[in-house]
Amino acid sequence: MSMGISVKIAESQPVAAWGDDSHRRLPLDLNHLYNQTLGDRSLQREVLKMFLDKSGELVARVRDAAGVEERREAAHALVGSARGIGAFSVAYIASEIELARGPVVGRLKALEAAMDAARYFIVDFLAE
Repeated sequence: MSMGISVKIAESQPVAAWGDDSHRRLPLDLNHLYNQTLGDRSLQREVLKMFLDKSGELVARVRDAAGVEERREAAHALVGSARGIGAFSVAYIASEIELARGPVVGRLKALEAAMDAARYFIVDFLAE
């Protein structure tokens, strides 16, 4: 007597080779930046320069905040700035900090690393 059970064998997927970065995200979503600026290259350059100018100050305010509310406000401003240009990793980490009520030492390190990646990417983008 058959129970009517069917078995589907999963197709094997190739595993990414060590050092294969094809699955990694760029620090900036250039499609988002393009859409936000309607493809205007000079506007892209202008908003990226503004982000470079302000983001360091915002990260310092997050890091040096005297209290949770001050840290939350600075992180909130950074979330908006980062989302605007498509720096979604920065925005995500900053939003975690914005919502946190306790220590954020690990998240701050992650934020600084994401910001470094975004800054280097923007500098290269502006050099083109």
